Parts: sequence; C-alpha cells; structure tokens
Amino acid sequence: MSRKLHDSEFMQLADLEVNTQVEQMANLFSPSEFLGRLNTLASNGRNMGAFRPFWDQWGDRFVIRPKELSIVFGSRGSYKSTVVNYLIADWIMSGAGKAGLISYEMEPEDLLLLLIEQMANSVNPTSDFRQRAMSVVEDKLLMVDEMVDSPHSAIAKINATLEIGCKLVVLDCLQRVNMPDNNINLEREFVVEITNLVRRHSAHCIVVHHSRKGSHHDGDNPMPVVDDLKGSGGLADNAHNVMSIWSNKKKKALAFKVENGYQPDEEEQKLLEMPDVLLDIKKQRKHSFEGRIGLWRTEARAFHRKGATPRCLA
Repeated sequence: MSRKLHDSEFMQLADLEVNTQVEQMANLFSPSEFLGRLNTLASNGRNMGAFRPFWDQWGDRFVIRPKELSIVFGSRGSYKSTVVNYLIADWIMSGAGKAGLISYEMEPEDLLLLLIEQMANSVNPTSDFRQRAMSVVEDKLLMVDEMVDSPHSAIAKINATLEIGCKLVVLDCLQRVNMPDNNINLEREFVVEITNLVRRHSAHCIVVHHSRKGSHHDGDNPMPVVDDLKGSGGLADNAHNVMSIWSNKKKKALAFKVENGYQPDEEEQKLLEMPDVLLDIKKQRKHSFEGRIGLWRTEARAFHRKGATPRCLA
C-alpha cells in the first residue's frame, strides 16, 4: 500500500528538492522491520549518539541528540546567541565533528572573534592562539554572510550543511527569516521541513527565536514561559525540544556597580552568587527532565555550570 505525499509549500516557492519524499511513494513497514533499531535502542538508551554539552556533561538533564530539532528562545539581551555560539565552540573543541552556523545576527568576523575568545576563555587571545583556533575551525565550521533570508533559501542552506556532513546546525534567528505576510502556516511548514532534514541526516538543528513582547506585567525582564515563544503554536508543537534562556540583568547591573567601587550589602552579595543565565527546559520529547539549569558567564562570554570550568582549546 502506498500513497503520494503532497508537495510542501517550500517546493512550490523554490522548486528545491530538499525533501526527497516529495517525489517518492510513501512506504509502509511491518514492526519486525525495525527490530534491529529497537534492539539497539534498548541496549544503548535514548541518548545513544548524543553530545553532552557544557551544561550537561553527565547527560542527566539535556543533551544534543541526533534526529532532533530544538528551539531556543528568549528576550533581547538574554545571551541566546552567545550561549548557542559557545555550544558550537564546545562541539568543535570536543571533536564532535562539523557544525553549521547560519547566523543572520552578526557579521562572520564578529562571530569568529567571539568564538576564538570563548575557546581561549580570554578577551585578549594572542595572535598565535588566534591562528591555531582558526586552523581548528577551518574544517569544522560552515558559515553564511547574510543578515536576512527567505524561508526556502534558509532551508536550502540547512540542507547544504547537512549534505556536507554537519551534525549540528544552528539557525540564528528565525526572526530574520522573512515569512511572507506573517504566514503562520508557512512558519509551521518551515519547522516541519527542518525536522525531516535532521531525521534523514541523523543530525541536530537548533533554531533561535525571540520571545513575544509585552506578555507579562511582572517587570521588564520576566522569566519566559512556553506561550511567550513568538509565532504560532506550531513551532513548539513540532519541535522535539523547547528551551528558554533568561539573563539575570539585576546581577549584571550590580556587578557593574561593584566593578566601579560599590560595596554590596549581604542581600546583594547573594545576588552576585546567583547564575548569570538560566537555561529553562520547557519541553523534551525523549527525556522526563523539564526544569532550569544555571549557567555562569566568564568575562570572555564562555559558560559553565557551578563548580565547573569552561572548556578551552588545548
């Protein structure tokens, strides 16, 4: 038994064969045909082949699993891009393989400078270190040089990085992918298309997005909730994982005052000991953990868990 799959809206827009199933007949399978994959899963667990990032080295909370799409969102200035950028640095330094950084947020040279400073955990890496870091990322990182994109072009870029062998791809951010007339269905289709791609290539994609504006009345820096994810509900529904990033702006402001000679009181000292960033796992399809992971930021904008040290390029 078979049926013809409908053409996706992206095929109509760009005539790109990013989803081979569009031109094929859908096959149906009996359960026994998946016995080998079932036995492998039963023996190795759901984190088989996963990457354990700096925030979860033991794999007990959230890891980067193949065949999954994650959405990371937060307000402006919450360090979304910086945290995800350090994740790419962590990925490369650990030898996990190639990564694709499809960033429309910063110029490539700015992103590379940030990446090198994070890899050195220093705001003043030497020229020798910079050259060594560049030699490491040269064959491990693919980038773009654009500040805005169309949906079908962004999908084509993701597909190209996966075809070349990237197993982690970051798209930063969805706000700069121009959805015609705020087309909510197109936005949903965009995410569905990415899930098809990462599943086919056994890779992981992270899409960075913004929070909605004015959805709370509890100050100008509220902790995001799932409903704050900008756009349609189809984004969160179709992603495997949804995470928010929240920056402790009160601590940041106080730290600036302390650096300039201010003496904090006892309560303020407690604030200075709190995490700089909270990574809040809102949804995780293959793990029961949903909660917050505290991260501390270094001067070079590298991140680490409490009691740990940032990974640096050896």
